[in-house]
Amino acid sequence: MAKGDSLKRYKEEQKIQTRIKLEEAIRELKASGSEKISVDQLATLCGISRATIYANYKDLLDGLSTKGQTNSKQQHAKIKENESIIDKLREENREFRLANNKLMDQVIAMKLLLEKNALK
Repeated sequence: MAKGDSLKRYKEEQKIQTRIKLEEAIRELKASGSEKISVDQLATLCGISRATIYANYKDLLDGLSTKGQTNSKQQHAKIKENESIIDKLREENREFRLANNKLMDQVIAMKLLLEKNALK
């Protein structure tokens, strides 16, 4: 067995262990309900540098970015839905204000009639 073989095997084992740590950290962050999972968060949780993640575990990051895009699409759809609801409520509010103004006018007219009748 050559000297380099044991070093290569050690490095491969370290990469596997680091991958396992990263996958566990991603699961933890997803379970905790984190909206956005950053490379910095993963690096801190696993005790490795961001550069190591970018250099050796790019495939894990690709999975995170597509999830983020999906969330972005869902958020955009939710925003449009909320804007539609807000527009409907604004229109309803405007109608209530008009109805309220008409009722106030009627109250004032009735009050004036009562005052006139009281003076007679």
